[in-house]
Amino acid sequence: MQRTRKIALGVAASALISSVPAAVPAAAAPSSPACKNVTLSWVGGAAKHGGSKRQETVGVQVKNTGDHTCALLGAPSVMLTTDGEPETLLQRPGGNSVDLAPGKTAKFNVTFLSDNGKNRNEIIRPDQAVVTLPGGTVKTLTWKWGSVTRQEAASHPGNFVSPIT
Repeated sequence: MQRTRKIALGVAASALISSVPAAVPAAAAPSSPACKNVTLSWVGGAAKHGGSKRQETVGVQVKNTGDHTCALLGAPSVMLTTDGEPETLLQRPGGNSVDLAPGKTAKFNVTFLSDNGKNRNEIIRPDQAVVTLPGGTVKTLTWKWGSVTRQEAASHPGNFVSPIT
């Protein structure tokens, strides 16, 4: 009896899994090579210099400084560093391919919980944000938004990076 149930569940699970790809559209393949010649800068957002003890968002602009159109697909990863020690912010999955013509820009957001003032062991005091763009290009920005509350163990993390738009 036990063996029959296991087989039946396995067959049902296989049938369900094999039907999922047909229902989920595939992400579009990038039409251009990955962006390599870019500059990054902080833009927009509501983050306060020095922290506010609440969730903050700041934008990062990606500008194509190359001579050819390039592609960004999905979300970048952002690692905050303090004297070279890394603290990774979570990235949100997904995003479409964004083609950037020379001189054009795209944007993504960095959302983080500012220093909550409670548990000093859970505070990151970053000095840099190391950004790895889809395709592997790495750029560094000076972090100027104050201390950040660690979120690695949170069931609903307040620190994350959005896909590029």
